[in-house]
Amino acid sequence: MKSISIFGFTGSIGSQALDIIEKHQEAFEIDVFVCKENIDKAINLINVHKPKNVFIFNPKARLKIIEGCSNKTNFFQSYDDMREYISLNKSDIYLSAISSFECLDLTLDAAKSGGKLLLANKESLVVFGNQIISECKSNNTELIPIDSEHFSLFTALKNIERNNISRVFLTASGGPFRGLSIDEIFNKSVEEALDHPNWDMGSKITIDSATLVNKCFELIEAKHLFSLNPDLLNIVVQKQSIIHSLVELKDGSVEAQMSKPSMIIPLAFGLLGEHSEKIKKIYLLDLFDQDFELSIEAFPKDRKELLEITNDVMKNDDNSGLIFATLNDIAVKKYLQKKIKFGEIYNIGCDEGMEFSVLEVAQILINKIQLTTNYDKGISYIKNRPFNDQRYYISNHKLKSLGWDVKIPFEKGINDLITFYESCKQMKEITQLSRNPSEQQI
Repeated sequence: MKSISIFGFTGSIGSQALDIIEKHQEAFEIDVFVCKENIDKAINLINVHKPKNVFIFNPKARLKIIEGCSNKTNFFQSYDDMREYISLNKSDIYLSAISSFECLDLTLDAAKSGGKLLLANKESLVVFGNQIISECKSNNTELIPIDSEHFSLFTALKNIERNNISRVFLTASGGPFRGLSIDEIFNKSVEEALDHPNWDMGSKITIDSATLVNKCFELIEAKHLFSLNPDLLNIVVQKQSIIHSLVELKDGSVEAQMSKPSMIIPLAFGLLGEHSEKIKKIYLLDLFDQDFELSIEAFPKDRKELLEITNDVMKNDDNSGLIFATLNDIAVKKYLQKKIKFGEIYNIGCDEGMEFSVLEVAQILINKIQLTTNYDKGISYIKNRPFNDQRYYISNHKLKSLGWDVKIPFEKGINDLITFYESCKQMKEITQLSRNPSEQQI
């Protein structure tokens, strides 16, 4: 009997995994359940599946769930308690299926387990891709991607020599707004964005599908999962969600991985360790069905900026993945709360009466760094460019109405910036001295 911990047991993927587990009860013992706050569903699943331990992120939801559970389940009262338990009591299998950021630390813990990690959380690889892959290799943790696109590549690339690959395509359904331009989707409602034609998913990933950001995340994931050159990775739109990936070989041939739009096949393989005949009987793709249809379209040209951002993230080993995922997470939450509109972007500008010209900022910096008001020696001037060097005033009034506010005053921000660069300079000098000690030091 194998022990399993499920991060996101009330979500779509977690629920599908539990359906499989229920049919193979003799093979599994549930160790840890984790979810955010889905009270009614959590109570039902806990009472049915009887996990040893449960953690609910939302404290208020946790109390209600505890009251509704009839079996003797241990409820962790803090995130740290749960992580400590997981570090000391390894499960054989971990399913990481909570969208957004709540699951990042847990996914890293699972990567260190030496067991099996079934990964369906996108942000973990976007933010910690190198680290997760490294931890899995160092600890002999088997990593199996559960997203249909990545599982299809996981299957396909087992039998393909890497030096024979010309291009790799991940497929996107196009989401609920497939075929519409940016102008046409502007101001679309939350209800419309959540109405995905093919997939039943959580709200976060469904909105990401509507914006096509989820597919950009998947490119970054594929780069880490399969050590693929970013230049090989592409996106095409396949509205039926039947083709999950395409691998173009150097001889011009193309290998396609196809199945019905469901996570059951990758989940069954991850949990059972084999391609199940039972699953085949239920989810067999009938190629001769009279309604069977396939279409492939190019990624929309008016979203090319998304691809540019994605390529920058893939080609730079810095914190750009964290920035990309964080900003997207904030935007999605604001949109779901109906505080911003679909396609709306806010610039953080100035408080009223707090506008500084470029010249004024230069003078402030000279005064603080050189302790002088003799600005002429520290400033050189160039001719104004008429198209963009005129005055622009951007008010932050609208942004403040959403709940944002200035945390660091301008004066403190300038001082902190100077302190930061001074510390960088000192560290550089120390490093250079340690590498090239002077005769006096010796």
